[in-house]
Amino acid sequence: MSETKQSPRQFLFKVMFVSTFGNLLFGYDTGVLNGALPFMALPSQLNLDPVLEGLVTSILLLGAAIGSFCGGRLADRYGRKKMLLFLSVLFFFGALGCTFSPTAKIMIVCRFFLGLAVGGAATTVPIYLAELAPAERRGRMVTQGELKPRSYNACH
Repeated sequence: MSETKQSPRQFLFKVMFVSTFGNLLFGYDTGVLNGALPFMALPSQLNLDPVLEGLVTSILLLGAAIGSFCGGRLADRYGRKKMLLFLSVLFFFGALGCTFSPTAKIMIVCRFFLGLAVGGAATTVPIYLAELAPAERRGRMVTQGELKPRSYNACH
């Protein structure tokens, strides 16, 4: 098998593209709930009352605050790449848990873990991008990483 070599520019674009999914998921995780809440409140589903609706909605933001507070220190200790891999696993299992949660309590716990992943990604992704980018492109890469997913969320 022959390996195809990619230029440093192609590599950086791929890293930036994949890394910015952390920011995209922040908007997705907070926004997708809006369409799901009416169905989750049905008696045949999670039977959410207004207090549980508020808790299911807001617990992700609490997790994100804690994740962003701890994410930087953990990334410093274990490395950015390992931290991002861990966060991707946390995203995956948190999403699965939310998808298949039979009770509101399990949904709340899973959304809290999603929040931890969201907050951790919000602090780790920009630093990771800045460390990989060459000095002359660093500002642009970090800014694009922050703006592209948020502008996408604003449109959809």
